[in-house]
Amino acid sequence: MTAATWIVIVLALSHNFPALATKIEADALRRSGWWPSSITSNTSVSHCTWPGISCDDSESVVEINISQDYYFSCYLSSMNYSLLPNLSSLQLSGKCLSDIIPLQICALPKLRHLDLSFNYLIGELPLCLQNLTTLEVIDIHNNRINGRIPPKLGNLKRLIYLDLSFNRLNGTIPTTLAKLKNLVQLYLRGNFFSGSIPLEIGNLTNLAYLNMGDNEFSGYIPSEIGNLKRLIYLDLSVNLLDGMIPTTLVKLKNLAQLYLQHNFFNGPIPSEIGNLTNLTYLNMKMNAFSGSIPSELGNLKRLIYLDLSYNELWGTIPMTLGHIDDINLSSNHLTGKIPDNLAHKTLTSNIALELVDMVVSIERNCLMGKSWH
Repeated sequence: MTAATWIVIVLALSHNFPALATKIEADALRRSGWWPSSITSNTSVSHCTWPGISCDDSESVVEINISQDYYFSCYLSSMNYSLLPNLSSLQLSGKCLSDIIPLQICALPKLRHLDLSFNYLIGELPLCLQNLTTLEVIDIHNNRINGRIPPKLGNLKRLIYLDLSFNRLNGTIPTTLAKLKNLVQLYLRGNFFSGSIPLEIGNLTNLAYLNMGDNEFSGYIPSEIGNLKRLIYLDLSVNLLDGMIPTTLVKLKNLAQLYLQHNFFNGPIPSEIGNLTNLTYLNMKMNAFSGSIPSELGNLKRLIYLDLSYNELWGTIPMTLGHIDDINLSSNHLTGKIPDNLAHKTLTSNIALELVDMVVSIERNCLMGKSWH
């Protein structure tokens, strides 16, 4: 063949390549069984029009977001992911998926958003997830994933959202997660994690939401947590944590919700918490806090919920707490009269039942002076 002939052949192949690639992707989607035949059988209709599919200008699939009842296949591994090279978002939340997370997902070099939440996935987190360096979101909460967090997940430097909550994960938190400097939201609640909270967590300075509740963490809250200046939400509840609340916690000026209940914290409630003026929810019940209730809590003018019940607190109730809508101080060793500003509020708000509980819990409290009808 002459050079001119080869040029014609190459040009013809290159012209047809986009169409061939599109057909390959459409066939991969069709063979997955994720869509009923009533949709896939009409080959005259582009796969880009199928429910949950988004394509780029060349009709290459860039997003799969299946959120309706037309999905009826429960097998994540039925898709040949290697045939979808431009897929950037895979969202299959609540789709009865029941197999392991297939390693083929790691063949998606442009994947940025992975959502497999609210399924029945089993097995461990694939080690090859570390290779998906474009990932920004991993959401696998509410499954049955077990084992440990792969340490090399710390390689996913673009990650801003990581939710592994409500699975069966265990072991300690790898310190390598501290390399996720862009992480804004980290949810680990409802697993079987143990050991101490890593000191390195203080390196995640972009964190706004941190939930490590309902695990088996033990030891102290590391003072380095005070480095998380952007933190809005902090939940360390239902663990085995003990010791005193670190004074560095008061550096979290943006904190709006703080949950420390159901642990073994002791010592006084730091009066400096009164400096966290953005707090709206504060729950410290069922610990071993002692001493008096700091009057400085009255500085928290945005606080609408306060629960200090089931501790070892003593002394009188500060009058400064009168602005709080929902308050529970029951099952402590409090004495003296209930302040008038709280007593009046019981006539009009849901504080009534909680304060009645303070009087009824006479075996632990010795409040006197006001009678309730």
